[in-house]
Amino acid sequence: MKKLNAQSALPFVLLAVYALLILTRLIPAEVMDSTVKLFFALIILELLVFALPVFLYSRMQERDYIKELPFHFFSAKFTPFLVSMGFLMLSGGLVINALFYFLGFGSASYASLGSFILSEVSIDGNPLYVLLAYGALPALCEEVLFRGILIHEYKKYSFPTAAIVSSLAYAFCYFDLSAFPFYFLSGLILAYILRMTGSLFAVILTRFALNVASIYLMPSIAGLLTQPLGVLFAVFVAMALFIICLFFALRATEKRYREMACDPVLAEER
Repeated sequence: MKKLNAQSALPFVLLAVYALLILTRLIPAEVMDSTVKLFFALIILELLVFALPVFLYSRMQERDYIKELPFHFFSAKFTPFLVSMGFLMLSGGLVINALFYFLGFGSASYASLGSFILSEVSIDGNPLYVLLAYGALPALCEEVLFRGILIHEYKKYSFPTAAIVSSLAYAFCYFDLSAFPFYFLSGLILAYILRMTGSLFAVILTRFALNVASIYLMPSIAGLLTQPLGVLFAVFVAMALFIICLFFALRATEKRYREMACDPVLAEER
């Protein structure tokens, strides 16, 4: 079988993902009459919408494609960097949320694609179910597609090009223009994590933490926007945190590129 290149295959993979996402919205929430049914449905739909297209695309290649993706552990020295990137996404989401609130467009806070699939169903029940269905599985399946395959295929043009393409594809999955800026920003930051660490596992772990935070922290934080003084306080804290994390990211980038300049092998791997 002739190997499919990015230009001919990936657009169809993304179209299939978008079509499947739209179809999942037709599932009536009433059929999920128990917590167990809800979470098993989310797991199955996540595998169907994301894991299946990834599997089929990899099988179309003439090589062991998945092994080409950077599935390896990252150095422990990147832990502070990953923590700062997580806070960068959370604070960026709060700043964007506040901006949309001031402009009268309502909330635009983060939610995983698992909650998009069954948006009418509340997130409740066994924490292990929540962590698996809304945290771990979306982080794995979605990041393999967006930060794994898309960036792997398009980085031949340049890594910034690949990061923009993958972030646009990720943001469009939510079909929500008001939330588009935050998802696009999150995609860029996740791509940046991949660039800095060279580890898709680091991206998946950060995405998992973001998903969990979106469930347990973001609703409470976003609730401050309903309070007059809470808005100002939340915006001030979020902007301060965003600037601090952005400064840390720029410093980390400078240090990393110095290392890459001194090590051509490392630069080629990235």
